[in-house]
Amino acid sequence: MRLPAIIFTFCLVGALALTEDQKAKLEEYRAACTTESGVDPQVVENAKKGNVAQDDEKLACFSFCMLRKIGIMDEDGDIKEDVAKEKMIAGGSPADKVDNVVSKCKHITGPNKCKKAGNLMKCFLENKSFNVLESN
Repeated sequence: MRLPAIIFTFCLVGALALTEDQKAKLEEYRAACTTESGVDPQVVENAKKGNVAQDDEKLACFSFCMLRKIGIMDEDGDIKEDVAKEKMIAGGSPADKVDNVVSKCKHITGPNKCKKAGNLMKCFLENKSFNVLESN
């Protein structure tokens, strides 16, 4: 799963230092979130390559699911800034770049938690200079 730094995986977790167990867990989350959101797996693959479908509610809900499972968002859709930074830095991403991306994206909003998560992932993708949620 190559959700560009954490996620698309999209995601906020650098792949540089992911263990095989962590990669397996991320893949487990991806599969569960694909099922839970009902998103077309090809839409996720396209998003990983930077071709994000605009206003795709299922993709936005996939983002929320992933970010929630990783711990970057809570059940209410609130961003856990410290967790986001911790996970990205623990994954091998440079602290200064992580701080920059999180600072730019931490105030992202949306009309619901799925849309907020989709907007957050879009912000991460647009501002990243390292991999956020890649497992391969």
